[in-house]
Amino acid sequence: MRRGSRFVGYVSAPLRGLAPAGGFAGYVTAPLRGLALAGLALLGPPLLVVIFVGAHAGLPSPAFFVEHGRRLPELARRLAGRWGGVEIASPYRPAPPPPVRDPDGWHRDGDALFRSAFPPAYLARLRWIARDPATARDLAWLLLNPPIGGVLAGLAPALIGGGLAAVWSHRPAGAAALLLGLALGPRLLHLHARWTRVLLAPSSRRAPGRVAAAAGARAAAGARLCASVVLSGVAMVFAVTQVVAIGLMPARLWPETVLGSRRFVSWRRARIGAWTGVRIAEPYRPEPPPPDPEPDGSYRLGWGPVGTVHRTRAAALRARRFGWLARDRASWRDLAWLFLEAPVAAVLFAGPAVLIVGGLAGLCWLWLWTEALGLLTGLTWSPDDLLHAAVPGWPGLPAPVAGLAAAALGLAVAPALLRCHALLSRSLLGPTRAALLTGRVDTLTSRVDTLTSSRARLRDAQAAELRRIERDLHDGAQARWVAVGMTLGAAEGLIDRDPEAARAMIAGAKEMSVTALAELRELIRGIHPPVLADRGLADAVRTLAMDAPLEAEVRVRLPGRTAAPIEAAVYFAVSELLTNAAKHAAASRALVELRHADGVLTVTVTDDGRGGAVIGRGGGLHGIRRRLDGFDGVLTLSSPPGGPTVATLEIPCALSSPRMSTSSGKGSPTS
Repeated sequence: MRRGSRFVGYVSAPLRGLAPAGGFAGYVTAPLRGLALAGLALLGPPLLVVIFVGAHAGLPSPAFFVEHGRRLPELARRLAGRWGGVEIASPYRPAPPPPVRDPDGWHRDGDALFRSAFPPAYLARLRWIARDPATARDLAWLLLNPPIGGVLAGLAPALIGGGLAAVWSHRPAGAAALLLGLALGPRLLHLHARWTRVLLAPSSRRAPGRVAAAAGARAAAGARLCASVVLSGVAMVFAVTQVVAIGLMPARLWPETVLGSRRFVSWRRARIGAWTGVRIAEPYRPEPPPPDPEPDGSYRLGWGPVGTVHRTRAAALRARRFGWLARDRASWRDLAWLFLEAPVAAVLFAGPAVLIVGGLAGLCWLWLWTEALGLLTGLTWSPDDLLHAAVPGWPGLPAPVAGLAAAALGLAVAPALLRCHALLSRSLLGPTRAALLTGRVDTLTSRVDTLTSSRARLRDAQAAELRRIERDLHDGAQARWVAVGMTLGAAEGLIDRDPEAARAMIAGAKEMSVTALAELRELIRGIHPPVLADRGLADAVRTLAMDAPLEAEVRVRLPGRTAAPIEAAVYFAVSELLTNAAKHAAASRALVELRHADGVLTVTVTDDGRGGAVIGRGGGLHGIRRRLDGFDGVLTLSSPPGGPTVATLEIPCALSSPRMSTSSGKGSPTS
């Protein structure tokens, strides 16, 4: 008895995994559930198309379509736990919280400010969807689930249906197929749930091994090779569209088709670089500026026998854009690449793509449905016939071996062929040597022009500063010292005759000397404040805040000190901004923030004044911008009517002498 029971245990152990939890009812409901899962799998590609079209249409939001597309994967997770016995946790990152209004009334998204809460919420939700790894895994599952999950879920219903049809026609194999479908139903549901967990479960942190990484790289290269075949057809469509536009309306239609083709070609450059590591630079010339009208209101393009006059701005823009695209060699090189992409892809990619697609399709799909096809068509199909139809030339090998060998061969040569295609594409899509030299010359010329104008503005600012110092010395301290000298001379003549009058004149001369000394100190402080040289920019700005005619708070995050000229420029800029806030904007509070990150010193001055500030020529803000030009600095101003006013200074510079990050308010000790 013991030996018999042990033998029964050995025989029944492998079958325990096939037994459903619901007993005999589980064997009956498993095929029905598999049929439902197969139907859900067929919804994946249409849903993927809806998500793609809706996300690119942008209405109401790309995140809207992706979020609602998550309902099908979420349903698959629940059914995997309920029907397949495999619990799958939700992998999504938590949604971003709604934006919070700043104390100044604005909604902040990074360095951008918005009046309404909708734009920052829209951008935050878009980043949440795009940066969540589960989004890409969901989309991959929608694409791969029909040939894998659909086959696993639909195999048992197919066997049962084929078995019933065979039993009805008195075929002996029908009963065997029927029983096999009933027996495999629960196990196939479990396998379907495990397949669902592969992509829809939270990704693990464990790094793949060498073999898995190599296999994944080969599989990715094979998928990219097959995608390149499809994209070559898209390239031919763009090429034919350009030729048709040239034949119909070259001045109106051809520029638009060229710009559309450029977007596609630029995207292909980026994909080729990401897939193969062969980087292809953009070769296009910059678009010329819009034409300026003549005194009579017309627009003239060119001079001499080739010059043209246009009555409207739209016509002039079309003509200038046509000339710009026609003279750019990159436009014609793009057109040549679009025409050659299809034959090059046919030579390089057609054979491996047929091996990959035919081998995997014949192995994973066609071979499983041979019996169902035979029942539907009344013909005798064998797995070998179907696989050899998909992968010809392998007549002596069994179907599974032929499919694996064909797919492995296609995946093996895919990386090399992709790199060869990238090198061939770079010869046409990359900039020529002349274009590279022209681009470098244009860049250097632009840089020289920028430096020349910046130096001229800095020279003018220095000259104006010298004239101000000379005027202050001449009208202030110099005049007072001359008066001191004259008073002392007069007192010298009165010492013997009227000592009391001489003593009074000497006292007046002493007061004038004190006043002249105070004016000299004020002038020196205006040239370069001593606190700036002794204690640095942070303490100097705090001193400004304490002396400002409004409540000013200073927040500093500077791990070091900048160069002395930059500190002086920032000091006087902050002084000017605080003065303007109190004098012109009627502000009662101001916030000054200094921080350094990524090699850029950023200073932000925010006040609660009435706003409406503009950078007018000859004003204080224009002087700040002119002072910053000497350091490649930038001044940006946001001052809507009603306030608040936010002025931001950005200066590229390096720091030295690490210091602590502090924050202080007016009249409060430094913390």
